[in-house]
Amino acid sequence: MSAFDEMVRPSLARIGAPGDGYATDRDAYWGSGFFIAPGWLLTCAHVVGKGGAAVCRGESALSVTWQERTAAGAWEPRGGTGTAAVVVPRPEGAGPARDPWPFPDLALVKVTGADEVRCLWLGDREAGPRTPLGLYGWSVQTGELGIRHGTGELAGSDARALLLAGSLPIGGLSGGPVLDLRHGSVIGVIKGRRREEGVAVPVTALYELLDSREAGRVVREVLRAHDLHHASLLDTPSPYPGWTAVQAALHSPSVSGITAESRTRLYGHLAQLPPPAGAGEVVHLVEDVKEQVRGERLPSLVLRNVRTWREGAGLLHGLRTLEPGGGGTLVDLDAVLLYAARVVRRTLREHAGEVDAERLRAFTGWIAGQAAGHRHWAVGEAIRALLEGTDGAERGDGAERADGAEWTGREERGDGPPTPPGGLLGGPPGGRPDGAPAPNGAVDVLSRGGAADVPSPAGPPDALSAIGAAEAPSPAEYAGATSPPGPTTARPPAGAPPAPTAPAPTAPGGPPATATSEPSPAPGGATSEQWPAQGAAISQPSPAPGAAASRPSSTPDIAAPAIAAPDPSPPPPAPEWSRAVQPDRVASSGTRTDVLVRVGPATYGRHPWSVQLIYDGRDVTPVDGDDRGVRAEELAGVLREPLARALNQGDHGEHLAAIEVFLPRKLFDLPVDDWQLLPDAPDDVWAGEDDEDDDFVDERAMPLGMRRTVVVRDIRRNGPPPSPEWRRRWKGVLRGPLTHGTLHGRPPAEGHPPGAPAGGKYPYYGALSALSDASVPVYCGPVGSGEGYAAMRDALRSGHAVVLWRRDRHDHAECGDFHQQAATLLGLAGHADGLHGPVRDLRIRLADPDTARAHGLRGKIAVLFDPPDRPPYGTETMRPPPLAAPGG
Repeated sequence: MSAFDEMVRPSLARIGAPGDGYATDRDAYWGSGFFIAPGWLLTCAHVVGKGGAAVCRGESALSVTWQERTAAGAWEPRGGTGTAAVVVPRPEGAGPARDPWPFPDLALVKVTGADEVRCLWLGDREAGPRTPLGLYGWSVQTGELGIRHGTGELAGSDARALLLAGSLPIGGLSGGPVLDLRHGSVIGVIKGRRREEGVAVPVTALYELLDSREAGRVVREVLRAHDLHHASLLDTPSPYPGWTAVQAALHSPSVSGITAESRTRLYGHLAQLPPPAGAGEVVHLVEDVKEQVRGERLPSLVLRNVRTWREGAGLLHGLRTLEPGGGGTLVDLDAVLLYAARVVRRTLREHAGEVDAERLRAFTGWIAGQAAGHRHWAVGEAIRALLEGTDGAERGDGAERADGAEWTGREERGDGPPTPPGGLLGGPPGGRPDGAPAPNGAVDVLSRGGAADVPSPAGPPDALSAIGAAEAPSPAEYAGATSPPGPTTARPPAGAPPAPTAPAPTAPGGPPATATSEPSPAPGGATSEQWPAQGAAISQPSPAPGAAASRPSSTPDIAAPAIAAPDPSPPPPAPEWSRAVQPDRVASSGTRTDVLVRVGPATYGRHPWSVQLIYDGRDVTPVDGDDRGVRAEELAGVLREPLARALNQGDHGEHLAAIEVFLPRKLFDLPVDDWQLLPDAPDDVWAGEDDEDDDFVDERAMPLGMRRTVVVRDIRRNGPPPSPEWRRRWKGVLRGPLTHGTLHGRPPAEGHPPGAPAGGKYPYYGALSALSDASVPVYCGPVGSGEGYAAMRDALRSGHAVVLWRRDRHDHAECGDFHQQAATLLGLAGHADGLHGPVRDLRIRLADPDTARAHGLRGKIAVLFDPPDRPPYGTETMRPPPLAAPGG
């Protein structure tokens, strides 16, 4: 029997109706399954479904039988009673589910009496084509009940299914494990077969269930128990070969610098921590670490929808430096250690009260032990800086380190020391900058049991000493940087003296980022508390349409804004609702990720669409799309799931991803800011005060515009190069102060009477061109048709980058109040970057009819926020991607 067979056999089970558990050759069992955590069996939903609806609901039990080795070396059957805890999808009603059972076709069964059963290791990365596989399960194909083992390879995928070639599954194997024979890990669950190929459910589908409100809690508990189980086996003698032993025999140093034992210990530590808030938390940490090690940020072109710290570490396995022509040095050990230190740092900052002190101290000590003897001095130094930044331990200058050097006080308490050009490994490998050898020589100590196995630093950082203490400021806070709110904008603080340098390259979707002597981080989350405070004064109406048009400014972008002539009339008092929008600037730092939604013009009544992520206004990753298109009324339902995935990736830390929606003008009134990421809840959901399962705590049930920045952009306008008028007016609204104008060119009190004539080919162009560069046209009505459509067309022609309008239909008598409301909002904003906070606050107040009536608020407000100068995608220099590790 091979080592694989020895490892799989005690974890493999067969499932059937309740009985004595001692099988005969005539037993009609339902299928197979395998243990992934003590007392937890993973199988297919259709296997459990053979017991009927009551078994699927957990109301009736099922039997589970497995084998254990006796002291004499024989295999004896053991049995327990199972209860289905998760069945996805669960059949509706009392009838059977359709055949074949829909994906993901997974079930988790809680088994009594199986707390000491050995469990298989779940893979932490996807397998590639032609990966050698092992298929296991129970079978009576030969007439005798027994364990069947076949080999094959991964032939490819079909939608969400894995396709298997070679030995094909037979009856009874459904629910059994598919093993990657290179790594000894489970990559799939056998589902069935077609005529010429087998079909399996990828194990990543289990992680996807973490998003389910019903199944997520159970799945998270099982995955945590899985990692803790394997970590505990490292110090427990056993007659069975565990995953670490099998993997150690397979491991090749050229595949990964991370040993099976070190990976197991790391995952055991990570399982003790609170889970990440979303995929964005994990992905941004991974990308930060890759940039720190490689010296260059190269975001993945494939969406990584990870949900656990474990999966984030898996993305770093096999990582190599970037070299001309591909390939490079294997640096995954360096990256994983830095990642672990960053996770600890974030946990202490955001979840200090939720972490067991002793467990966190053990994790921090383990990481510190690896840093003390790391083969590359720069990486070890960066890890120590990260740990000190989180533990807050005070070290005076001259304090001695374990390696004989001194603590100089240079270590930053942000994200570690600055990354040198070329990454942390740009210096001489294996040595310090002065040429001295690395501490303890080039010894890989990660595989050892813990910090006790290696020389510990003198006075090791105590991560727990800082729990509850104030976090040291980040580098951006040292610089006094601010967090402007635009979708992809970057702007220096209002009133700051301009730097005597040329403007930095413009970020797509945002204004030209003015280069200063201090770093200006990317914008933070779209919360009203982050908008620049501008006072409560209301901007005055713009000049009359017949006034002379403003000329292009000859001053450079960095010139101070011109001072407007004082208005002799006192401004009207700010309404009560506006006084709440007095936000303070707060510093933020880190990579900004936002979401682009593109909806194209209709072809035969159907609009093509796409959803993308944009990183720091430069790099784009596709999320989903459909070139065939859907009807306009179907867009909200079709885009809900892709938007949810994209926003889950973009949200991280305190940053809420903004949404830029590129639309044809006829769809400008599309209520994207009112869309929700969850289907509308029935009214009676809110009726029960004692219902703890309603959606009021789920932000996804809230309109998008109440939480984050949602702006409209013109999809046709962003194709050709920007016009001079567009560039000039964008600079004008950036400088401010914003002033109120009308989109139709008439006084605000006239509103837009029904059937208002739109005489001439360019009926509104003259009036809109005459507005000052800082003027924002406002319209009291929809712009997808009629007068509003024609006026919006002329606003775009005359270069306006910011327009406000009311997208809902209403009584004409309300227009005066709406224009006054818009003027108040523009006065609060001051400039384009300050617009999003007041707009969000206004949307929140308008969502409550009682609040809106009490403050005289009107309408559903929409915003065109359409800056020029988006970088031309596809013109950057091409180069081959880094090669994957051999066999990985």
